[in-house]
Order: sequence, then structure tokens, then C-alpha cells
Amino acid sequence: DNNGNIWLTTWDKGVYKYNGKDITNYLVKDGSNDVNLISMYKDNQGNLWLGTPENGTFKFNGKTFEKFNL
Repeated sequence: DNNGNIWLTTWDKGVYKYNGKDITNYLVKDGSNDVNLISMYKDNQGNLWLGTPENGTFKFNGKTFEKFNL
């Protein structure tokens, strides 16, 4: 990302962020349901986006990944 962190998506264990020292796990949920992930994208403004096979798109708000609705 723009801060030098490495982000890794998993199918069913959420997203991991590695800052060069610590690893942080972000679970991704749609309501109370776990979400399977298939992709991650960083846009031109530095926002992180997740793609899913069945639950739409999620955007990182700085603390967690929230479902994106138009």
C-alpha cells in the first residue's frame, strides 16, 4: 500500500497486513457471515478494495473492510 505495508488475502481467513514487524488479521464479514475473498485492488487514491465471488465488493475504511453499496 502507500505506507509500505504488504496485504495478503485468503479465501476464508480474511486479510492479513504485514508492516515489516507485525501481522494484523482483518476478518471480513457480511453481517454475521464470513466472506470468501478472490481479489484485492488498490485504486489511484490508495483505497483498498476486496472482490468476492458471492458477497459483492468491500472497501477498507482504515479499521475494517465494509461492504460497498452504490
